[in-house]
Parts: sequence; structure tokens; C-alpha cells
Amino acid sequence: MKKTLKIFSLLLLVLVGTSLSACGDDDDDVIVPTDQLPTAASTFINTYYPSIKVAYVNKETDKGEVQYEVRMTSGDEITFDASGEWIDVDAPAGRSIPEGIVIVPIVDYVAANYSGAGINEISRIAVGYEVELTNGVDLRFDPAGNFLTQSY
Repeated sequence: MKKTLKIFSLLLLVLVGTSLSACGDDDDDVIVPTDQLPTAASTFINTYYPSIKVAYVNKETDKGEVQYEVRMTSGDEITFDASGEWIDVDAPAGRSIPEGIVIVPIVDYVAANYSGAGINEISRIAVGYEVELTNGVDLRFDPAGNFLTQSY
């Protein structure tokens, strides 16, 4: 019984040690002041969220790549790349993101095919854009805004 307990304890120590060392990569998350956002990100926020305050800005560095996650007091979340271009814009559940962010062909497609649904989230992806509607439908579009696929 003592031998089993020792083996179990040793395995537990190895598991904990391995888990802790895996956390030691070069990821870095830090809350930064709003004035540390790139100019393009500040302009985007002032344009599309003029009356809403920024709750916080989280600067994430992963393997040398910088992203800024901005949380608005309204609950909206925007992710920007290091140059300040948006990567993802997400409104709280059931709400639409501000008009003007989404390119016209996507807005027109949604209006023509999903009457009454708004755009809750848009993300830039390798093939173009991924859009989540307020009714839960996910759509993909190419960079020009041409419809590609739908999923529920």
C-alpha cells in the first residue's frame, strides 16, 4: 500500500510539474490605457461607438503577435490587430453591431434572405468573413461579400 501511495504521489508531482511548465510560454495579457490603442482602432471606436465608453483594453501578445481586445460598457467587444484594424466585432446576445461596419454586399444579402435578423458578430477569416446573425445563423462570405456557406 505504501509503495502504491508513493507511486501515485510521484505521478501526481510529475503531472503538476508538466502542467505548470506548459503555462510558461511567451503569452502575455495586460490591461492597458485606451490611449495605447493604435490610431486606427481609436478612430473605429469613435466612429461606431461615439457615445459609449471603453470599459477596458486587454493587450494580448502571443508568439510576438499583438492583438487588442476592447470591451465597451455596452457589452460590445472588438478585437483589433497590432495596426488597429478590426478582426472581430461582437454585440451582446440578441443585439446587432453598429451599421456601417459590415460591407454593403453582406448587409444586402442578410436583408434579402433573413428578414428581421441583424448582424450580431462579424469576424475576418482566411476566406473572407464569418457573420453570426441575431437568430443564431452563421454565414460565410468571401472578401468581396459574396455568400459562400451557411450553418446553424
